[in-house]
Amino acid sequence: MTNRTYTIRQVVISLALGCVFGGVGMWVVPRVLHPTVANPFPLLDPGAGEVHQNDLLVRFQPLREKLIAEYQNNPDFYVGLYFEYLPTGSNITVNNDRAMWPASLIKIPVAMAAMKKIEKGEWQLSNELVILDEDKDPSFGSLYKQPTGTSLTIESLLRATLVDSDNTAHFVLLRNLDPSEIEDVFFHLGFEELLASFKNSPDAQTEDNRMTAKTYSVFFRSLFNATYLSPEKSEQFLGFLTESGQEYVRTGLPEGTVFAHKTGIRADEGVWADSGIVYVDRRPYLLTIMLEKRDKESSIDEKNAAELFKTISSEIFTYVTAL
Repeated sequence: MTNRTYTIRQVVISLALGCVFGGVGMWVVPRVLHPTVANPFPLLDPGAGEVHQNDLLVRFQPLREKLIAEYQNNPDFYVGLYFEYLPTGSNITVNNDRAMWPASLIKIPVAMAAMKKIEKGEWQLSNELVILDEDKDPSFGSLYKQPTGTSLTIESLLRATLVDSDNTAHFVLLRNLDPSEIEDVFFHLGFEELLASFKNSPDAQTEDNRMTAKTYSVFFRSLFNATYLSPEKSEQFLGFLTESGQEYVRTGLPEGTVFAHKTGIRADEGVWADSGIVYVDRRPYLLTIMLEKRDKESSIDEKNAAELFKTISSEIFTYVTAL
């Protein structure tokens, strides 16, 4: 099939599944039906007619065997991988029990909490928040260079957080959110056990915030299915993420492919991660890849990780589009 850009709004198709991954509750909702339209097939998935039969793919065993054989025991990296074909829910995991540092990936739930306040009308994207000394972090981004007292709109802070992974923007949002608002995101997604460490240690320096690729993927599934944010705000949120960097998974995708994603790096642990939704025409899929160096003292570096991201991403894209 040909690759065409995929409008995010066209693919907000909910999956009527309830799963528990590694003890973490995963929430999804059924497709929304028009109450005035009678269902002619009451024993079938009520949304079955929304997806063309040729795109209801479930034959992923060959891809599963290939990914496990190639990456389960990679000599240089621990590879944590979760793939989900969104129209049917078929999924693949590699090293499901391998938890790794999510690094900047944890900016997503904080930004979701901020967007929820906007959805409720408590904030407006045009409202401004002030940068304080305590917010400044030079690790990622450039906003730390701004003078203390600089005011920025919430929209610009969200963009900086999601697109540029700016730590200062992240901490400004975090400081202005009530802990209960962050709790609300985690409770919705079934992350009660991880809640304390995530909200109290957003830089992941003092708490063990490690997660599996499968567990982390629930954030993007929630955005895709609009289970926490409204469809309008989920669309806007994912729209920001389509502007994120060109590295890692994106390098294995053809030019023009829409990819809403967030990357994360923890250099001291030799961890690189990328998670998001690939919008293949009528065949969107969720992909999270987390890589961790097996030997922290080895010469393996980000260049080697980038090559592995590209290879895995290309293999999956080719398989999905060729069926």
